[in-house]
Order: sequence, then C-alpha cells, then structure tokens
Amino acid sequence: MTLINHTHVPGHHCSSTAIADLVRFHHFNWSEDFCFGIGGGLGITYLKTPSSSPTRLLHTRSLGYEKRFFNAIGVDDFSWLSGRTEEESEKQLLCAIDENRPALLLSDIFYLHYFNSSSHFPGHGIMVWGYDKNDKIFYVTDTERENLESVPFSDMRKARVSQIPPFICNGDFYAPHHLSKPTDLQTLCKLAIKENAHRLLNSTDHASGFSALHSLTDDLSNWAESDDWQWNCRFAYQTIEKRGTGGSGFRKMYARFLAEAGQHLESIKTLELENKMLESAQSWHVLSNAFKQTSENNKPDFEFIKKCIKH
Repeated sequence: MTLINHTHVPGHHCSSTAIADLVRFHHFNWSEDFCFGIGGGLGITYLKTPSSSPTRLLHTRSLGYEKRFFNAIGVDDFSWLSGRTEEESEKQLLCAIDENRPALLLSDIFYLHYFNSSSHFPGHGIMVWGYDKNDKIFYVTDTERENLESVPFSDMRKARVSQIPPFICNGDFYAPHHLSKPTDLQTLCKLAIKENAHRLLNSTDHASGFSALHSLTDDLSNWAESDDWQWNCRFAYQTIEKRGTGGSGFRKMYARFLAEAGQHLESIKTLELENKMLESAQSWHVLSNAFKQTSENNKPDFEFIKKCIKH
C-alpha cells in the first residue's frame, strides 16, 4: 500500500475543499472559502440538456473555477493531465502517488459507491492520496467526509470519464510537484473580486452570468412541455441549496471569503460587500425554495419562480 499523509479538512464544496487540501499539503494556510473566492467561484449557468434528465440544468458555481484558481496563484501553465485511455490515465495517477504528489481529480459521483447516487453528476472534485495495488483500491478524501474513502480501480476508471455537458472529463487530474504561496494578498483579492464580478455582469454568452437568468426566465414556460418538469425544479433546488454549495448557491461561501479578504483589502469593509453578498444569499435561498415548492405541485406553474428571479 502506498499512502501519502493527507491534509484534508472537511468542507462544503467538492472542488474548493479539494483545492484547499492540495494547497495545504504545499504549506498554504488558506481556508476553503478563501480558495473559493480567489478562483472566482461565483457563477450562473443555464443549460438545456434534452438527451438526459433533468432536461434543464441551473448551476451556481462558475465553470473553469479550478483553472482560474491556479492561474491566480501564479500557475500560468495550469492544465489537466488527461490520458488517451482509461488505462493510461490510471498509470499516470499511480505514478503521481508514487512520487508523493497527491492528485486533484474530477469524477462522476454516480460511480463513487459512498454516494449511492442514482443520477450522474460529473465534474466532482476529489483528492487521491494513495492506493493498494493488491486490493486494487484508491484512497480518497471528499468534501464533508472526515476520513479516507476507498474506491475500487474499476469504479475510478468509470468515474473519471464523462461526456455529459457541461463537464466533459477524460481522466483529468492535477498533481503538481510544487506550489508557491503568493505574498501580495491585497492585490490577489482585489483582482479575484473584480474578475468574478465582471464575468457575471458582462457575459456575452446567454447561458452564463446574469444573461443566464434571463434565458431561464424566457424558457420557463417551455418546462411544462417536458415530462420531467418536476425533476427539473427539484434538481434546480438541489443545485442551489444542497449539492455542495454551502447553501444559497455558493453565496454564503463567498460572503465568508469577503470577510477574510477584508483583512487584506480595506475597501471590502468600506463598501460593505460582505453584507451585500449575504443579502444576495438570502435571495438565492428564496429562489431555491420556489423551485422546491413548484416541484411538489401537481401542475406546472412557474410564476412564483419568475417572481423570485425578478426580485
């Protein structure tokens, strides 16, 4: 058995927990919330997925968060390592562990037995710390779980490959030899906040940023034509409030980031950004409940959801 001493601290969101664990291994003393904010984790994405169920997806974390985080801390050449085959990806991962390099990787929770999930949810970040070649299992840490979990080699091969939008994964993982901790946290925080706000406000893609909310509102009347309209609503509630968001579509996490960043950037306190983000969190919480209540109705009526979005 090969096992690296892990630096896992349970968290709220999969990728920000995994990233905090990884940088902690490399001697950063950053919280999950701080890592989430530095990577510009706030997002809004609305997608139509007619070939799967739910046929509508609303995500409240930004896509590409992991890459932005590592770019922000100075890893300009960040890229996921992907294998051409499942076997090649597995060999690459084993090699990293042998070299004492814990690995951040993306997975589909459907194949992680400890979730017991009946639905696919790819793009789920976990950390791999070791393996047992005789028993053919990997040892991983995952979000709120305190202890190591074991994942069979066969399940991990399937978990690491996904062609389900928006998370297309081909064995993607990242296991750096070294990471350097930034020293100018004032500038780091300022740039991260400005970039995240700009991306939300000025997206030219109708599927992302505030434009995505307009797309969602315009499309809601079409949900009634789908047999899974209740599941669409229920899933939207879950992706705002439950599925590793820390509540309120990640806005509570970002508010805590702002509280930490305010120690390095005085203008955060002057502009009362933390309080404003908590107000946003409450609005997202109300919206999530609107989706939940609508999912429990016998007939599709989306007026309450529309009202909450426009609020």
